[in-house]
Amino acid sequence: MEKRVLLALDIDGTLIDTRGSFDVVVKAVSGVVDDDAIAAFRATGGFNDDWELARALKAWAGAGRPKIVERCSTLSEVLAWCEHDPGDLSAACIARYRGDDGHPAAWKNEQPMVSAAALEALSDIVDVVACTGRDRWEFERAEELLGYSFAKATTMELEKKPEPRALLRLLDDNAYDLVALVGDTHADRLTIKNARRVRPDQRFAFVFVDYERRVAPMIQAINDGEDAASAVLRFSETEH
Repeated sequence: MEKRVLLALDIDGTLIDTRGSFDVVVKAVSGVVDDDAIAAFRATGGFNDDWELARALKAWAGAGRPKIVERCSTLSEVLAWCEHDPGDLSAACIARYRGDDGHPAAWKNEQPMVSAAALEALSDIVDVVACTGRDRWEFERAEELLGYSFAKATTMELEKKPEPRALLRLLDDNAYDLVALVGDTHADRLTIKNARRVRPDQRFAFVFVDYERRVAPMIQAINDGEDAASAVLRFSETEH
């Protein structure tokens, strides 16, 4: 039977608890351990990569923590305000995450938030894909941890959210009754907004989740027999 709903799932903070991994990496490399500051940068939607966030935070802290966060949604904007650019921190972040720098591999601290059985059951009802800011290596570790392999995925090498193509490439030019993105950042929200501009003919929804409002209840509702589109819209923040 043709599936009418495509459910694109973010990974970090949606399917996997990364508070013991990416947050630890960002704090260690940037030297900024203030959770509120980290959350404020992420809330702009422009810091979905841990190394860009670490670089922005380190530059910002080096400049005396100026009140610029609300004005800046990209690394280049932060660096234009701050004269303390630490340079590319991607290698340091990757090494700390993978355990290549002598420290324990941070990714091993991650915990699944949804069971493999729930994802397998869900994929019998809707098209389940991944739309993540992880690179391919990190994404493969996520699949190992979840015990589930996605039929299709967008990783950072292919497209980066909030570019609409990050989501739209997963449709394969198919028309669905509903395409939903489930995620925990403003970048996810902007991805839906941008996708609507490109595909005004397609109905979209965005389901916002966090560590308090988890995705598991929505997945359970669909697996228990609630109409998939109705369940998604019931949990969604916005729809069109």
